Amino acid sequence: MFVHANPTTLATTQHFATLPDNCPTPDAFDIAPDGSLTLSCPNFANKNLEGELFSLNHQGEVSHLVSVPRLKEKNKANPMGIAYGPDGALYVADSRGVKQGRLLKLSFDGRKLINTEVIATGLNPNGLRYFKGSLYATQLTMPKVKSTNNTSGIYRIDVNARNLQLSNTLADPQLIFSVETQNPQKQIGLDGLAFDSKGYLYTANMGDGIVYKLTLDDAGQVTLTEEYAKVPWQASVDGMTFDQYDNMYLAGFASNQLFKIDSQQNVTVLADYPDNNGTDGQLDQPADLLVYGDKLIISNFDLMVGNGMENTQHSKPYTLSYFPLTAVE
Repeated sequence: MFVHANPTTLATTQHFATLPDNCPTPDAFDIAPDGSLTLSCPNFANKNLEGELFSLNHQGEVSHLVSVPRLKEKNKANPMGIAYGPDGALYVADSRGVKQGRLLKLSFDGRKLINTEVIATGLNPNGLRYFKGSLYATQLTMPKVKSTNNTSGIYRIDVNARNLQLSNTLADPQLIFSVETQNPQKQIGLDGLAFDSKGYLYTANMGDGIVYKLTLDDAGQVTLTEEYAKVPWQASVDGMTFDQYDNMYLAGFASNQLFKIDSQQNVTVLADYPDNNGTDGQLDQPADLLVYGDKLIISNFDLMVGNGMENTQHSKPYTLSYFPLTAVE
């Protein structure tokens, strides 16, 4: 069941942090071993900037963590999805196109980067999750797959792999799920992904507005695919996350909306904003979100404009918003 937005019942998101000038396009989150929040900044809005990682505390105070190494590549890294492993290492989806895209492992001693390794190349990863010794990465579009509609997919890669070269075709054994976007008005595919408390994997197709529930076997292969819910395709839902009650939250990237899908699969619009600059905590092209204490922290990407986008320009301030989870209990 989908519940349309009611202006009289919509919640107000609030300001969590204002970001520095070298983070004009904040993207993804994960919680570091010390309890701080790590944020990725691919910095697509300013190609003179490196791809950066920042750290935030519960009060929204921001500090620089590290610039993601280029290694042997000429161009800067574009860190998007990030995920910590149980050993404290940070895995990074370096989204720089199929030819140069990579999954990286960054090892730290405290806050000092001591080593960077390449897990895999030959993919253009976006969303990223760690689960039981493997990395699960989405790819929005697979240009090497020739079909009438856009093909996107999810890769599962062992964290112990090093310099694994992928073909970025349907022949890759690491590609555990793929789908063709059926909507001719928005030919773009899978972006966000998340695991619930029972180990089911979820992902959403930005173009079709379909949220999929995937059942995995012990080897991490998909044994059952279900359509879990549908949201308006115009929203272009991006990042997703779960709270402790297995309520799912989704960022409406194109529509400046925040969605909730409860454990009974009811879909609700929690917040909905017109075009804005995010100064007062409004959603300004929300990209990713994560439960952090009693808050749902949301990144405001604020870059993409054009047909179907609520956002009309990229501008300061660069911000993170939050939604108080007590508002939905």
